[in-house]
Amino acid sequence: MLKIDDQAVTAGRARARAPARVLIVDDDPAMRMLCSINLEMEGLVVLEATGGRSALARARAELPDLVLTDVSMPRFDGFQLAAALRGDKQTREIPLIFLSGESSAANRARAEQLGALAYLTKPFDPPLLAVAVVDALARIGKLERSAVADRGDD
Repeated sequence: MLKIDDQAVTAGRARARAPARVLIVDDDPAMRMLCSINLEMEGLVVLEATGGRSALARARAELPDLVLTDVSMPRFDGFQLAAALRGDKQTREIPLIFLSGESSAANRARAEQLGALAYLTKPFDPPLLAVAVVDALARIGKLERSAVADRGDD
């Protein structure tokens, strides 16, 4: 018979109630700050990484609920990060949203091939970024859909 102790049950409940965690990946500190502020205002826990390689390590260590990544970063860009995440059995299911100053059809198609939930272009309206992230988390079941409805957003 399977024995479940009270500590395991309590830990499981805490994880289920924990706020969603979003890893923001951008080499621009101002962009990370702008995204962080808006997502934290939505009650999300924000993790940050300054580039693709550090983001991959952080994603493996902390398993965020969603990765929001810039596309254009030196040495290891957002597409390389996405491919590395998808190629790792531990991180392959982490949803992705791309954020980029480049709005080409080729970039959008590549993001879609990598399984991105969304491809947002800069400049963007910061509150709309937060709505897009919250909506994506709701679609993957991390947040209750009612959380978006309670704010009055559809």
